[in-house]
Amino acid sequence: MLFLLFSIQNDEYALSSSHIKEVIPFLSTEKIPMSPPYITGMINYRGTKVPVIDLSVLFDESPCKKQLSTRIILISIVTKDNMSETIGLIAENVTETIKMPKKWKPTVNDEGVFELPDQLSGKRLLRLFEPDQYLPGIISETITLCKTFVQ
Repeated sequence: MLFLLFSIQNDEYALSSSHIKEVIPFLSTEKIPMSPPYITGMINYRGTKVPVIDLSVLFDESPCKKQLSTRIILISIVTKDNMSETIGLIAENVTETIKMPKKWKPTVNDEGVFELPDQLSGKRLLRLFEPDQYLPGIISETITLCKTFVQ
């Protein structure tokens, strides 16, 4: 199992490659009127308008720093209507991946946070980023706003 590592403020996260469509450089986005601050706007991804969420604003209200390691992670999600949608997630320090053993399963700590064990990652403890857990209502709201604006 392959994971992409990234940062949100001072915390480090790992996202399973099974969610990822593509990782692209940080781009400026087209604003969506009356959207929440964490929705930075939309980008044109292969002819389709894709909403983009700044994870740093969502978690801590301060935007991701615009640096070389800041990227837009395009993920594929399945909505409540069983539709496949693409959204972009802006994150910092998107520079490395780790490969986990096939039979590895995440565990939950006392605070209810998924973490990658140090002995498996060879590093500090990392939080497992599961879009369905971190972004449940936000995903549908973001997609709805984007579709309303595009039409």
